[in-house]
Amino acid sequence: MTTKYRAITLDLDNTLWDMWSVIQHAEKNSYRYLQEHYPRVTERYSVDDIPDLRWSLIDRRPELEHDVTEIRRQLFIEMLTESAYDAADAEILLSRFLIDRNNVELYPDVHPSLQALSQQFPLVALTDGNSDLASIGIHHYFVGAVYAIDVGFNKPHPAGFLKACEIAGSNPDETIHVGDSPTADIAGAHGAGLHSMWVRRNGEEWTEEYTPNYTVTTLTEAVEILC
Repeated sequence: MTTKYRAITLDLDNTLWDMWSVIQHAEKNSYRYLQEHYPRVTERYSVDDIPDLRWSLIDRRPELEHDVTEIRRQLFIEMLTESAYDAADAEILLSRFLIDRNNVELYPDVHPSLQALSQQFPLVALTDGNSDLASIGIHHYFVGAVYAIDVGFNKPHPAGFLKACEIAGSNPDETIHVGDSPTADIAGAHGAGLHSMWVRRNGEEWTEEYTPNYTVTTLTEAVEILC
């Protein structure tokens, strides 16, 4: 147990839920909708093409890298227009995708851990994604959220970490960031002057030269350390 921190910043994707299964499910649902309503798109592209199309779009338009919603919108626009459909229909596809994107399955420890942590610390969500805390049902645990689109940079850039500290009302050296990515979360936290806690839910091995302040496999362990 430690009480030296005044606030916690918290990653979302792959820390509170498995992001990749959520995205895969959303993309498959989008593809089924395209098959039914825009068949020329699915004649041109397979569902397995979608991740490559997305990365190709980011390579061509790096200014969108920190705005995953706009990336998805532009991806749908390109798929539609290249298949001779109205680009405006991308908004229909995007709205459906975002519903699925927020249909996450929280890890079992999330609700009790966030409840315990939020009673002792201001929690600020810090994410490069576009998940909606209210739609997921966890917004009441947080005093705020910082998205990459808010600051113009993805993690590990310090801008998001510093904005999160501002919202929490704490200095970076009084704040600990909890997340799963060695680069985006741990290196990013250290670069901004925060302490760090690495969440390795799948038993990953640490391979970087720098080290997190703490390593846990569940948020339950985080509560035991921090509360």
